[in-house]
Amino acid sequence: MEGLLDIVVVLLRLVPMILAFFIPALIGTVIWRERDAGYRVQAFLWFTVGFGLLTFLYVVFTSSTPPQIAATLGLSVVQITAALVLARLTVDRLAD
Repeated sequence: MEGLLDIVVVLLRLVPMILAFFIPALIGTVIWRERDAGYRVQAFLWFTVGFGLLTFLYVVFTSSTPPQIAATLGLSVVQITAALVLARLTVDRLAD
């Protein structure tokens, strides 16, 4: 039972950054999905700048050693993926 509680706590710690990553993911996904191919560069810039800036600030404020930075970057990839999936689902629901 304690192991399950530990898993829930770890998952809940991921939520704030997923929500922060959701904003550039949503904007980039809307531009990518609803506009023509000429806007793909703009969507890519939203993804790159939004995710990059948030990840950079997160690493600066929370990490101090190289293993911690590597763990933070790996965890950020998981959070970005979750934010992109949620943004895609949101855009698909709103478009229908």
